[in-house]
Amino acid sequence: MLRLTIRDLNFRATRFAVVTVGVALVLTLLYLMTGLIEQFNKEPFLTTDQLGATHWVIPEGVSGPYTSSSALSQEQVSAVEASGQSAEVVVARGTLTVDGEETEAIVIAGDPAGLGTPEPVEGSRPAASGEVVVDVSSGAAVGDQVLLGDDTYTVVGLSADTTVLAGLVGTFVSIDDARTTVFGGTPVTSAVLLDAEPVSTPEQTQVVTTADAAEDALGPLESAVASIDLIRVLLWVVAAIIIGAVIYLSALERTRDFAVLKAMGARNRQLSGSLALQAVLVSLTAAAVATVLQLLLVPVFPLTVRVPVSAYWQIPLVAAVVALVAGWAGMRRVRKADPALAFGGAA
Repeated sequence: MLRLTIRDLNFRATRFAVVTVGVALVLTLLYLMTGLIEQFNKEPFLTTDQLGATHWVIPEGVSGPYTSSSALSQEQVSAVEASGQSAEVVVARGTLTVDGEETEAIVIAGDPAGLGTPEPVEGSRPAASGEVVVDVSSGAAVGDQVLLGDDTYTVVGLSADTTVLAGLVGTFVSIDDARTTVFGGTPVTSAVLLDAEPVSTPEQTQVVTTADAAEDALGPLESAVASIDLIRVLLWVVAAIIIGAVIYLSALERTRDFAVLKAMGARNRQLSGSLALQAVLVSLTAAAVATVLQLLLVPVFPLTVRVPVSAYWQIPLVAAVVALVAGWAGMRRVRKADPALAFGGAA
């Protein structure tokens, strides 16, 4: 039956090529959607881990440092007793303008030499007023002049994997610069970063771990992630319809062929297996093409896409299963083929 399957694929090569390309495009979108969800889920943890802290002291009643605008009083900041290093930090939304293009940014300002500032992958940490480290997704380069709000800064370093809330560009300046640029000079403190659990904290404050702070940043993205998940389900349905339609059409066109083969002693299991093999070959070929396509599209996608390693075997596997389910109608058609058709004795 393998030879029969291959010969049929050669005979209908154009049709199966078109179907393979169509399914490949659908699977490419599935790769990208999966990569987006992976990025949304990982980015706050990657960013928060690079700040060097293990605990955050934030105002009581606040869900987390990335999703609120509350501030600690100077009395509360002074009352925090740490068993290790500590640093005041400002976390605020802002706008970053690079080469005339404005984008939303998350401004994080702490100790330029310690807690609150990630180690750049290129360049250095900000050492003076007017210097900034930005995430590589901003498109800026070391030495560029950028606008943070209305103020001009010089990019002295680039960080990687420092975005939150679906791609807000991480922007790192000194705490004095952040207070001047974002709050007009008001001595605002969003949180106190600690590299160990605090000895004591003042009233009306709470302590959250790095994981809790990152987890809180996922809240605003729940609806977006749910929507992408729904799109992924719909894409699987589209892939199933495409594969199922072509397999069923193949079964219709080959009804007399199957009747002849049955008259010669072929079993339903063998003939159904031939169609099932076609469906699996189409799906796996489409998955291979999709793997290449998504590798080409990821670098130019407007948002960071982080396709997990598991997707490279899960998507082909699910595609094969979907192909078998989608081709079931065609396989049933094969089982109903009357051997009498081989002799012109059935309508």
